[in-house]
Amino acid sequence: MMIKELYSKTTNIMSDNLKDSGLTHQQCMVIQLIAHRNEMTITELCKEMSLAKGTMSGIVQRLEKLGYIEKEKREDDKRNTYIKFSEKGLEFAHNFKKNMSKSFENIFINCNDEDMDEMIVSLRNMLNKIEGK
Repeated sequence: MMIKELYSKTTNIMSDNLKDSGLTHQQCMVIQLIAHRNEMTITELCKEMSLAKGTMSGIVQRLEKLGYIEKEKREDDKRNTYIKFSEKGLEFAHNFKKNMSKSFENIFINCNDEDMDEMIVSLRNMLNKIEGK
């Protein structure tokens, strides 16, 4: 229940940061994934977000219409469509990252280094247990 509550609270913070952008949570997740990898195929995005191709295509179309991303076909790989940032998308991703960092800093403002270290160790242990390590 605590994990669910933490997820809910961080999602609410993220939603507050998204209010002014006019983008949905899923659209921002696509932007974050592209920011981490520079470019991705629709298939890769579907796999990462556990969404159907039709759903992902709609998200990508809306982001393209808003000018955040561009689609690219390649001569050496005609089967896949690659999704990458436009200049507007790059700028948005950069600003979004700064805003999210500030938000998370505010969440942990009352934590000292020892508190943070303990949380990191606990979260790593949880991940390892979930992954069977």
